[in-house]
Amino acid sequence: MSQAEAEQRLQSFGLNQIAQKKHKDYRIEYLKEYISFFPILLEVAAVLALIADYYQPNQGNDILAYAVFGAVFLNATFTFWQKFKADKAMEALLKLIKSEATVLRDSEWQTVDATKVVPGDILQLGEGEKIAADAILLSANDLYLNLSVLNGESTPSARSLNSGEAQRELDAKNMVFAGSAVTNGNGVAIVVATGSATEFGKIARMTAEVAVTVTPIEKEIRHMTSILTLLALAAGVVFFLLGWFSERGALISAIFALSLIVANVPEGLLPTITLSLSLASQRMARRQALIKNLNSVETLGSATVICTDKTGTLTKNEMTAKAIYLADGSEVSISGGGYLESGQLNFEKKASENSDDHLQQFLTVAANNTHATVNLEQGTVIGDPTEIALVVAAHKHGVFIPSDKIKEYAFSSDRKMMSTLVQNNDHEELFVKGAVESVLPLCSQVQSTSGKVDLTVDEKSKIVNKNKQLAEQSYRVLAIAMKVGDGEDNLIFLGLAGLIDPARPGVKEAIHQCHSAQIKVMMITGDNPVTARAIGEHIGLRVDEVLTGPEVKHLSNTVLQEKLKTKHILFARMASAQKLRIAKLLQANGEVVAMTGDGVNDSPALKQADIGIAMGSGTDVAKEAGDMVLLDDNFKSIVSAVEEGRTVYFNIKKLTTYILSSNVPEIVPYVLQFFLKIPMPLSVIQILLIDLGTDQLPGLGLGAESLKNIL
Repeated sequence: MSQAEAEQRLQSFGLNQIAQKKHKDYRIEYLKEYISFFPILLEVAAVLALIADYYQPNQGNDILAYAVFGAVFLNATFTFWQKFKADKAMEALLKLIKSEATVLRDSEWQTVDATKVVPGDILQLGEGEKIAADAILLSANDLYLNLSVLNGESTPSARSLNSGEAQRELDAKNMVFAGSAVTNGNGVAIVVATGSATEFGKIARMTAEVAVTVTPIEKEIRHMTSILTLLALAAGVVFFLLGWFSERGALISAIFALSLIVANVPEGLLPTITLSLSLASQRMARRQALIKNLNSVETLGSATVICTDKTGTLTKNEMTAKAIYLADGSEVSISGGGYLESGQLNFEKKASENSDDHLQQFLTVAANNTHATVNLEQGTVIGDPTEIALVVAAHKHGVFIPSDKIKEYAFSSDRKMMSTLVQNNDHEELFVKGAVESVLPLCSQVQSTSGKVDLTVDEKSKIVNKNKQLAEQSYRVLAIAMKVGDGEDNLIFLGLAGLIDPARPGVKEAIHQCHSAQIKVMMITGDNPVTARAIGEHIGLRVDEVLTGPEVKHLSNTVLQEKLKTKHILFARMASAQKLRIAKLLQANGEVVAMTGDGVNDSPALKQADIGIAMGSGTDVAKEAGDMVLLDDNFKSIVSAVEEGRTVYFNIKKLTTYILSSNVPEIVPYVLQFFLKIPMPLSVIQILLIDLGTDQLPGLGLGAESLKNIL
């Protein structure tokens, strides 16, 4: 494609970006703070006070009206400022490094801004790069993608020139997708969709169609406002009639009724609740939870179900080698979880004095048969998570010495193994890794305590049993072998490596806290059900049944809703639309739903949930859809935020009871003065000072109280 043609297509198809959310008009946003239920109640009360002052001046009703208007103004300004600060914090989070793409134009490869990529462009794909648009592969060399932002699947997906048995674009093996990243290999592809037409864009559009739900505290305030309004009106009518029948006259009775209605309105309640929520949001920020909407603070405290992803939230999303079984019978444990965390290798069982050499050989073979790049000094890792884990394990033992690679037998989904031929001094060696069922049949010898011996049936049985034991402990198991010379036959079996995505520190304790607080925790993941269940049981998740996406698809809403009500379900292989469906059904069961997510595939469910919790490392679309951003991606921080939310919930109940009950002794003397002609104990100004002055500090004290062991 020529540059001129590319510019013409850019005019036709538009920029390669998701339609941006309309920029907020902060003048309108500020005015909205005056038209919610409670402010309207106060504004009506102030207008009634002005009417009363018009007919009976010099009673202080005008000052009361101006003070109430002032309270509404201060509250609206303060609430708007809190939201404005949250918006600016979000803008800072969404400022990412400028993305670029390599395309073929005018017969040469050029680096262009990713937003300028158009359909028909030829994309060059390299290891570690983020893909700019949806494209069909023209060539692929050992190409693997991380598609977790689209399907929640943490395991890299192999790409080939054959589409496979795909029923939709996202399942096509010969396609690459915008937002995904190349974890291994390279390739060339032709762009077929950009911007909102990509799979990424389609899910983002689905998010825009989800209606915004009303938070529990908004429902409570509406309910309370309705009751207060009805009580005030009823009291006004009753005392107007009493005044009328006691021959006070219609005007005097009407003014008295209006004043009584105004006196029933708790002018200090709104700013006190707002201040309480604001203080809680600041405490949450210190605990790694950025709140975008003040009402979300209390919503989180009301949550009865937390629907959480597995990868990156419950786990570190960093595959780690944790166990090694050497062919001589030695067993090695590896400390430290994650790519860059320090650790060491320790023998749990040492078969012979040669086991140290066998371990070093095992790690050298495993680490040199990868494409992974690990730089511990700079803190950077590139490559397939499984291969990174092997290189990191070698670094932990201090034995990683890169070998000179001659050629490679690439991994494929059919072979389930990979081999690398290296030069070692004056001879060649073949390093092999892969699934046990693929590697073991190619082995004729085994590394024993006394050296290399023939692989007997008993030895094979022992290796198969050990593989089964490691798999039952939720490890992903790799077999490591080698030989002198070329050719994938007559290999020497060296041992097994057990790898796992480790749970985050404190997650098990956090889930136990949720169970103690009667909060149900549900895992909804795109990963396979075996891994998901193993991780779930390891961290203490209650699991009665595991359902996969295809199984959920065939369940009616009635059946699924009943299962959600009566059982602890773990969901695996779930699509984005299914997460949205689960959120709706849980809400239909009366649950207050908190939903976590990081990919664009999670954003519709985040918006549907009562509180959407986006990961700080997640996509822009997820952060926009969520009500809260979890800055450290840690489930433990969610539980800390729930604790803050529950504290606010109980505090608001206390301060509301206090402020409403304090209105009663203010109203009674006012009524007695009207009917018994006793001196007025409190003037309107004094009542106002009590409501907006002296009541505020005790109310704020109740609202800011820190409750211990709330979960």
